Amino acid sequence: MKFHAFVAGAAFAALTSIAHAAVIERTFDVEASGFTLASGPSVPAAVDPVTLNFTLIWDPSTITAPTASGLTVNSFSLPFASVFASDASGNIGLGRNLANAGDCLVGGGNTYCLFMANSTGANPTAEFDQFTTSNGEWVAGVVTVTASSLAVPEPSTWALMLTGFGGVGWLASRRRWAAASRRLTARGTEGIAGAAPEARL
Repeated sequence: MKFHAFVAGAAFAALTSIAHAAVIERTFDVEASGFTLASGPSVPAAVDPVTLNFTLIWDPSTITAPTASGLTVNSFSLPFASVFASDASGNIGLGRNLANAGDCLVGGGNTYCLFMANSTGANPTAEFDQFTTSNGEWVAGVVTVTASSLAVPEPSTWALMLTGFGGVGWLASRRRWAAASRRLTARGTEGIAGAAPEARL
């Protein structure tokens, strides 16, 4: 009985860790519009609206330093390369140059910054800034984010999990069979040892 409780606890812990500390994949569709000048020269003006569609594969429970690894930009109306960063609270940042998930490096202009909160939730929110070649900072008045549902584990992941649970079940049944076999052997030995001397002959 204790062994079954242990197996159940181990299975629950494994499933919990898979659910809370796993790499996930999600696609985001972002539209930013209504840009207004926040600082710097007004010429050239910002591109308005800006559309960005990207797919991200990352572990939202860890801090990710700025990287292009795991980021696929599917379409973008600005001509910039992108990196992303994340913190351990579900916030992500995208930009041409980032210090971290909440800090954009804008030196020299000609870049952008997207900061998104609640990236793993049902309704992510975002801020979008553009920095022109003259280093004018333009801030979007409206940013809409549509996110795909969180991707389910790959079939190979499910197969590996089921194989593991099958192995644990097999070990449990084998232990039960071995224990029953030992009890039968012990009973047979007691019967022979406790028999009368005449019965043993």
